[in-house]
Amino acid sequence: MFPNIDKKTYAVVSYFRTIPNVKRRRGRALSSFALRLIALICMCVDHAGLALFPSVGAFRCIGRPAFPLYCFLLVQGFRHTRDLRAYARRLLLLACVSEIPFDLLIFGQFSSAMEQNVVFALLLGLMALYAAKALAARPLPCALAVLALMLLAMAAQVSYGWLGVALCLAYAYAGDSKKCQALFTVLLTLLYAFTLLLSGVARTWVAVSLCAALSVIPIALYNGRPGPRGKALTFFFYTAYPLHLCALALIRVMRIIPPYFWG
Repeated sequence: MFPNIDKKTYAVVSYFRTIPNVKRRRGRALSSFALRLIALICMCVDHAGLALFPSVGAFRCIGRPAFPLYCFLLVQGFRHTRDLRAYARRLLLLACVSEIPFDLLIFGQFSSAMEQNVVFALLLGLMALYAAKALAARPLPCALAVLALMLLAMAAQVSYGWLGVALCLAYAYAGDSKKCQALFTVLLTLLYAFTLLLSGVARTWVAVSLCAALSVIPIALYNGRPGPRGKALTFFFYTAYPLHLCALALIRVMRIIPPYFWG
């Protein structure tokens, strides 16, 4: 690439050529681990508000960015996984294991067909990503497959309905473009809020749902690096979902945190 120069000169030139890239990386401070942690904290705050402090809207606002973050992380996992089937099996197992704790916390019973937990939404998003990749050369079958998955999400009463599939496909299409990622997040959040409004959902909840657009901030700071990782951390992030649901359901039943302490 640089003919007729010695090794020292080549090293100096190469170093200065990498400086712009180094600056861009320094501007993005969040790894995949950090995004997972932010999403987990937002989700726990959201569910704590739902289960223990239903009249405090701030809890639900804080929790809204969690779902777009999990969809974004799913796309990163899809891009880098070595075994897509194993990835899908883990999500399916997690979704099934989490369903009883989810129903207990949300509906107060062991089983309910009114809504399915959010991991099913992520699983359908993963299936949509696979379909889009496998049918990339066949636009019509690809569109029909994606539409079928969206309809399935809505018919099965999966949390967030069609939005999970849409966000996953949007982030996959955006690639590494921060502008596209932000644009798709905001547009799909607005579209989802509009559909809630049309379906008769209370305007206060529609306003709360708009807080999901705040996920553009951590996504914009994502640096493409995995951060700390290992089997123990992977196990922690997978099990945190059903375990925190069980913990919140237990706290509510035992009435050990206000306002249930007195009621």
